[in-house]
Amino acid sequence: MNNFQTILVAVFLAFFVFAVLIFSGILKIGNSSSSNGPVGKVVIWGTFDYTPELSKVFEDINTNNRNLNISYVKKDSATYEQSLIESFASGTGPDLFIITPDMVQKFNKFIYKIPFTSYPEKTFRDSFIDGADVYLSSDGSWGFPITVDPMVMYYNKDLLSNEGIVSPPKYWDELFNLSSKLNKRKSDGSIQQSMISLGRYDNINNSKSILATLLLQSGNPIVSYDGTNYIPVLDENTASLPISPIKQILNFFVEFSNPSDNAYSWNRSLPNSIDMFTSGKLAMYLGQASELFKIQSTNPNLSFDVTQILQTRGTNNIRTYGNIYALAVNKKSPNITAAFGVAGMLSSGDNAKNINIALSLPPASKSLLASKPTNNPYLYTFFDSAIISRTWADPDSKLSDAIFAELIQNVISNKLSVDDAISKAQGQLESITTK
Repeated sequence: MNNFQTILVAVFLAFFVFAVLIFSGILKIGNSSSSNGPVGKVVIWGTFDYTPELSKVFEDINTNNRNLNISYVKKDSATYEQSLIESFASGTGPDLFIITPDMVQKFNKFIYKIPFTSYPEKTFRDSFIDGADVYLSSDGSWGFPITVDPMVMYYNKDLLSNEGIVSPPKYWDELFNLSSKLNKRKSDGSIQQSMISLGRYDNINNSKSILATLLLQSGNPIVSYDGTNYIPVLDENTASLPISPIKQILNFFVEFSNPSDNAYSWNRSLPNSIDMFTSGKLAMYLGQASELFKIQSTNPNLSFDVTQILQTRGTNNIRTYGNIYALAVNKKSPNITAAFGVAGMLSSGDNAKNINIALSLPPASKSLLASKPTNNPYLYTFFDSAIISRTWADPDSKLSDAIFAELIQNVISNKLSVDDAISKAQGQLESITTK
């Protein structure tokens, strides 16, 4: 890098820090409609629906910052990553794009990594939930976390109260005491009503997220980062336990699909788990916070509530898996300075609050999570779940999904021993992980 380039980058970074300080509210200069902020057009791509509420957030920002024009483009989630790759290759990519943890390794060459010299690691950790550290590298951050979609537990109030169950369970092991009450079978032995959807992979929504929750609760990060490389640790047993965490989890998980087990509550002939829940035949559904509206619209008469996901008894790791969304800066953006400023605006303060209200999801900002919405019981639980959310450095969501699906199938079919199935999955994760 020559002297001119060095100076230019330094100027960009200095402006970025200045913009973040202004729009986070730390520095207040003039009024919001002044020219002391990002200037020009900034295009953002993401997969969130462009609702009237979200549209208003951007309209208000543009109105209050007369020299700025933010536009959001909603992309199809099924083709989002390919669309990004093609746009970057043709030089028509967005200035900012929303990423999830599974996109970091695949898209790192397109992301402008923000160095700690410009946005200190301490500032990042103080600003965002602990789970957001998935966006930290050894020398900078890959993006600005904006919102969290945590795993929670929806439950059918009628099915529980019919059996005299006052409140939903808090721990996984409580399920074994409830199975005889909540599992109902027809005269031919088939399942008529199920306690919970566990034990299989194909017809259970969020199977990978459920397994990730159990692993994260056990202290296993699934993929670790040593400052340079991402290293799969699915088979890790750092505490030297007689049985490794992943083996314990698999043994527990598959019990619910074993017809000879007292916990038997799920098989492959049943509908998809969310359909089973909305039809009133599933007592507890492990799902994402973002699925709330789908559940409500599918069956407006369903009597349900939501609580934090079940925890592992006897552990200090109170966790749930959460998909943490962040804003990444396109390193080849023609307006990279404004992109930095807008990223700072949207990840903090009132702008971040308004975005999360529009999305009906909890924020990734610690300061915003401190003010839980007491007038909305669903959001109250979502906020609590966001605080304990953790995620993992998934190298490729689709490929890892296939690996976990094969892992479960190998165990429940006895095609491989549990140890061999784990060993195979570990090797497959290593093969798709960027070194």
